[in-house]
Amino acid sequence: MSSSPSSNPNSDTGLASHIASGLAALVPPFTGIIFYFIEKKDSLARHWAVQSIFFGCAWIALWIAYWILGVVFFHIPVINALYFLLAWVLELAGFILWLLGIINAFSAKKWEYPIISEQCKKFFPKLVP
Repeated sequence: MSSSPSSNPNSDTGLASHIASGLAALVPPFTGIIFYFIEKKDSLARHWAVQSIFFGCAWIALWIAYWILGVVFFHIPVINALYFLLAWVLELAGFILWLLGIINAFSAKKWEYPIISEQCKKFFPKLVP
């Protein structure tokens, strides 16, 4: 029985590194958590699992802060307009970062999210592979 070119014998999942990495980065932080606990051998897949966890958790924390600000500033018209502009900018920036992560993960590059990864490494050094 021969292995297909997309399988990786040095992997717990049996997936090629770039496929496992891309899947880990696909739905942050959920797929990152799944691959973090499943994949122990493939360092690239573990890297992207951790990046997915960092990006996803930072994104969720940012939106919680955004919602709190929305409740506080909802009745102030000028700030309310800026609040919706900020929402558009945050959504665009988050989409671009997510897309860059997906492209780099499926390209098998060890890329890190700017600022997010650096800060998360300081707070969670044991999580980094």
